[in-house]
Amino acid sequence: MPFPLIPPRCSGGFVLPLALSTAAVMLLSSLSLQTLAMHGRQRSRQLFTTAEQADARQSVAMDFLQRASGSNRCLLTVPSQQWVDSGLCPGADPQQLQAGLGGALAWQLISWQPQTLGSGTLQWRWSDASLAQLELVLPQ
Repeated sequence: MPFPLIPPRCSGGFVLPLALSTAAVMLLSSLSLQTLAMHGRQRSRQLFTTAEQADARQSVAMDFLQRASGSNRCLLTVPSQQWVDSGLCPGADPQQLQAGLGGALAWQLISWQPQTLGSGTLQWRWSDASLAQLELVLPQ
């Protein structure tokens, strides 16, 4: 009596699914790491830009205050709209307070508005036409 043919069992083939699963996990892990790195870089760039803008604003404040020294100091007691009155501060030159610095940090005065004694609001236009404002405390 001939032996019946029994089909062989398919117990092999586990290596390929295991390899594909491992590759998928590694791909997702590397994509996650890349996303984290990109977010970190973006945040670092944003913090640097914020610090750079704050530094530029402080540079304008220092330049303005330097120009407002000496005989020009009395101009800081009145709004910039009144600086055209030549009798207001004899010897002062309001033109020196109208613009300053140079290159990318060039600024042009929009207005100076004194607030309380020893402070005021400085508004200016950058060379790229964007506007900025800063509350300024005057040195004693």
